Formats: sequence, C-alpha cells, structure tokens
Amino acid sequence: MQHHTTFYTQRIWQESGHASLCLLGVHLRRKGFFKPLEAHLKIGQKVLKYTPVQKLEMFLVALLAGAQAVSQTAITVRLDPALISAFGLPGCADQSSIAQTLNAATEQDVADLQAALGELFGSYSQAQQHDFTHEMLVLDLDLSPLPASSAAEGSERGYMGRYRSKTGRKLVRVRAADTQEIVWETVITGRRVESLPVLQEAIYGMESRLGLGGDDAGTLKKRGRTEIRLDSGWGSGANITWLLARGYQVTGKFKSAGRVRKLVRGISTWQPTSSPGREVAEVPTPVAFVRPLTQYAVRTPSKEHQGGYYHAVVFTSRTDLDMMGVVEHYDGRAGMEADLKSDKHGLGLAVIRKHQLPAQQMVVLLVEMAHNLLIWARSWLTEHAPRLRQYGIVRLIQQVWAIPGRIKLTDKGVQRVRLRRTHPRARDVCWGFRSLLANSPIEVVLD
Repeated sequence: MQHHTTFYTQRIWQESGHASLCLLGVHLRRKGFFKPLEAHLKIGQKVLKYTPVQKLEMFLVALLAGAQAVSQTAITVRLDPALISAFGLPGCADQSSIAQTLNAATEQDVADLQAALGELFGSYSQAQQHDFTHEMLVLDLDLSPLPASSAAEGSERGYMGRYRSKTGRKLVRVRAADTQEIVWETVITGRRVESLPVLQEAIYGMESRLGLGGDDAGTLKKRGRTEIRLDSGWGSGANITWLLARGYQVTGKFKSAGRVRKLVRGISTWQPTSSPGREVAEVPTPVAFVRPLTQYAVRTPSKEHQGGYYHAVVFTSRTDLDMMGVVEHYDGRAGMEADLKSDKHGLGLAVIRKHQLPAQQMVVLLVEMAHNLLIWARSWLTEHAPRLRQYGIVRLIQQVWAIPGRIKLTDKGVQRVRLRRTHPRARDVCWGFRSLLANSPIEVVLD
C-alpha cells in the first residue's frame, strides 16, 4: 500500500486598519525596495532579536501608518500582525529598542543612510528621469526651523521663524517643484543661516542625487536647464553669483532691504497683478551680476500703515518669462511651504525630536524616505486611479493608506486582501493594485 504525505498550509485571516498599506508593503517587498538600506547601513548595535535595519524599517512603516512619535510604533505596527507580515518583518520591537537604535547612530550611519536614499532616488525618482530638452527642472531651496530643547545637541537660540524666542535646529531641503519629491535634505545647527557654505552643501548634495555634478558638456547643458528657486533669505549677492557662475538658472528675491529700497526708488508706474492690491514694475537700474538678471519690483499694501507698502524685488535669469509670468512663477514656491507643513502634520517632522544630532538626522532622513515613498506610490496608482494625483501627504496617509480590511496570511505571507468596500478610496486602491500585482498570486478584492 502506497502512503502519501500531505502538507497542510496554515491559513489565518487577520483584521487590519491599514489593509491598503499592507498591499503597498507586499509590492515593495516584490520590488526589493529595502535592499539599499540593508546593503548600506551597519549601525554598531548588538543584535538580540531584531537587526538595527529591521528596527528602522519598523519605524518607517509606523510613519506611513500615521505615527507622530517613536512610541506610536506600539499602536500602529505592533498591534497589526498583517502589516508586519506584509512588509516582511519578523515582528515589531519595543518602542524603547527602536529609540535606542536611533540614539546609537553616528555621523557615519547618517552618511550611509544618505547613500541608501540616493540609491533609492536613482531607482524610483521621477525627477531623475526629467527630460531637460522639453522643459526646465525647477528646484526649490528652503531653510526651515526645527524647534528643540536647549539641551539637545546642535540646538541653539536663533531666528526660528514664528518661533522667535525658542531654541532649535534647522532643516535644509531641496525639493523638485513639479514632482513634489525631496531631492536632498539635512539638519544643521540653529544659528546657521542661508550662507554660501550652507547653499553649496545643499547644491552639491542635490547634484549627487541628480547627476549634475560633472563638468562635461552634457552636464553643463543640464545645469543650464535647471532652475534654483530661492526665497529672500537666500538672496544675497554671494549666493546668486555662485549659482550663476555654476551655470544654473536662478529665480528669487533680494535679501538686502537697503538694496530693495534703492532699486524701487523713482518707480512711478505700477501694474496690477492677479493678486488684489499687489502691483509690479520693472526696475529701472538693475543690479549687475556675472550673468544678466531681469529684476522686477513688487509692492503689497501694508496692514500696519494705511497707504504704505511692503516692497520686494524679484529677479530671474530666465528669458522665457514676462513680468507677470515671473511673479506668478515665483509664487509657485508656496508649494515648498505646503509640503513642509504636510510633513510636519502627516509625518511628525516637527514633533519627533531626538537629543543627539545624528539621531535627529536619522529621523529626518527616514521622514524624507517616507515622503518620497508616498509620492512614488501615488504615481504608481494614478494610472488606474487618476483622482489620487491631487492628494497630498496628509490625505495619502489618512485616506489612501488607512483603508481597513481583512488579510489572509499563510506561511508564504499575504495571499489575499479584502478592502472594506464602503471606504471611499477602496475602489481606487483596488484597481491600482490589481494592475501592480497582476503577475503575483495575491488577490485584491472588495469586501
């Protein structure tokens, strides 16, 4: 008599408040998304149950699930076995263990994480694939306050925007305007301002990500089709001159109030803009630089002094924009402010604070990774769910990646995902992932 051995596969159904995020985790595992982290990061910490890289991945998943603190990994990831399995994690470490891993980071670990993010950017970035022959690549540069305790490393009392009497550090960020991707960012000490060394560090970091650092003819041509858009804090003569000499197109506002007063003196004819009360005029005697800059004076009614005005001078090296076009194009910098606000509200950028500076830099880089991942995942879905194209970071976290459902788990991982049909975004996500997971055995259905 012939005997047959039967192997039974255990099947477990799990409820998850982030079933849609489970789908993203499955897709990322199939693409090998986390391999650059595992290849580059070697944090010097003793391994008991989970590796340091696994604990950083746990924190990243918590950010995607809406965590606003390291401690919230306990209520976002640890309580969701389906989410843990979908991202290929062996479990979820205690919050104190994750915090210890962040605190153990050194400057070399920060550099290694930057290298890993650079590899991911090169593989998935839309800005990396930009077609310079058809349109300009517009990059926004910003310096933003990160308030922190006076006892924190690198925290100093200085100008912190509306946090005038507080101490803190500062965030330097370069953003691709059209794609909303973070190209490069870092954390610096609180008293540093928009100086030339800070600008050069940011530009060199951006160039390493976008391949704009060489001096060959092709790279110089690309730099000539790349625009750096600055706010008034970066509008010093040294910064402008260095960017122009390096071959970039530059748009921004002059920093010096004395220079602005001199340039607007004698202007008698103003033209209205699309913003009520705001007017613009061409500067009669523009400041000379190493390359020509078109300069326009802009005045806005003062709220404190009746009949008075605030004056600014907008400049640009671009010749394809007229006067009104330059003003409207500069207003596009508001997208940078909106993205920073979204990261602070959606990804805890302003509230997740670490005492050591390298630990804080690790947190900021993981927030950058989460931000870009949300932007890339949105682009993956929009072919079949175009309405998601307008969703920002907060709505993506709270609506798109927080769809509840049921997950069928086997010893091979996630096998079936049932999204709650009554959720308003469930159908969009279902259609999007049916296409992304078309060649896998995973089923995506509405329940």
